[in-house]
Amino acid sequence: MRYYHIWSLALALALGACSQYEEMPSGKDYAATVITQQEQEIISLLRSSEYGWSLILIPDEGNHGGINLSMKFISDKEATIASEEYGETVEVPKDPKNPGAGTEQIYQTEFTSNYHFSHNSGLRLTFDTYNKPLNYYSTPDWGIPNGYNGDYEFIVEKVSPDKDVIYLTGCRTGNKMQMIRLKGDTKAYLEGTKVIKEAVTGKALAPLKLGGKTVALSIFGLARQLWVRYDDKSELLPFYYTDKGIKLIKPLTLGGETLEGLTLDKDKATMTPLHGGSKLALQVGKYDLTKKHLYLYFYEGYASNVALDAFKTANEIQRTDTYKGLYEEYIDLGLSPGISRPSMSLTLEKGIEGLSKGFRPVYYMDFTSIYGEPNQFHTIRIIQYGSTYFYARRAQEFLLEYLVYYSPYTVTDATDAHGYHWLTSPKDNDEFWCKVESFV
Repeated sequence: MRYYHIWSLALALALGACSQYEEMPSGKDYAATVITQQEQEIISLLRSSEYGWSLILIPDEGNHGGINLSMKFISDKEATIASEEYGETVEVPKDPKNPGAGTEQIYQTEFTSNYHFSHNSGLRLTFDTYNKPLNYYSTPDWGIPNGYNGDYEFIVEKVSPDKDVIYLTGCRTGNKMQMIRLKGDTKAYLEGTKVIKEAVTGKALAPLKLGGKTVALSIFGLARQLWVRYDDKSELLPFYYTDKGIKLIKPLTLGGETLEGLTLDKDKATMTPLHGGSKLALQVGKYDLTKKHLYLYFYEGYASNVALDAFKTANEIQRTDTYKGLYEEYIDLGLSPGISRPSMSLTLEKGIEGLSKGFRPVYYMDFTSIYGEPNQFHTIRIIQYGSTYFYARRAQEFLLEYLVYYSPYTVTDATDAHGYHWLTSPKDNDEFWCKVESFV
């Protein structure tokens, strides 16, 4: 009798299990099949665009502004990527079929890498081999492990009904981005954004009337930030370039009116708000440090006590740091020889321990003009350059914060008998000043 009950219970459990599995999804409704179908549908969509897709990459949680990328998905596993910024000279065979033909140098802007989809917090698009236009903004570097803190993995949120927009979320930053179907030549569009960037970088605009308020505007063209001032407020609004002008990632709304961006007019001397209104004249100051540079001197008698104390403190930090050294008593500010981007840099006067004479830590910065004030400029910081920052980060951080705090600056036209200009801070002319030399 005991065995009869045991076998009856086993049979009941078996039949129940069979019934349970009969209710499980099967065929095209099976989970793995659904996942595979999702991946194939999005891959087919990506490959369906003749000209590829445009992606505005927003690194650093929007603090840097957006970068134009074009992506052409050439197979189920490979994509070719180009950006408005990146290109390099490479050596390639003249004739791949004839090794004896030698090589030639070309300027390459498109780079191919692998991609794949997975299911992790949603349908995830990952570019899993290094691609310079994309990974430049996510590559770690000395001193700041996140680099520009850009994304190379994205969650696909949804697709527009017309299949022309794919909505993404960056896995690292959480930024909302869009991949938009390109309707024309990719290279022409990216070249158009470069033309805009060249025309507006470092320039200020005539004041804008928005919602009954007067708004002052200046363009940090490298950091892609629009500096806006109204009433007693001052803020930086990230933007990205289009082939027509700039578009704000974070629009400005005042009194029911919204500034979403600006279009560069045909004369390249004015810009018009996207919502309409008057043309706004562009103006560049006399000291455009995106094109030239200044030496700021910190010798006794050449600077105020506040300025001297700041430089002495930075030198003391470096003298007692792990990598010891003392800097020559000047700061090179702007686009200086041998450095590709406007920056702040120091020069080691003599090495003590770990660092040799001539060592030069560099930090990229951006500069802009102020409308109606041709002798003024404003500066913000962007990112360190190379490994030099690692060895001098404490001293350089101190000076960076100091320089940004006192900005904007005024440079006098009048010079002393030795040809020096005077640089002062409008915040407090008695507190901060130093002698400077200007170089084209």
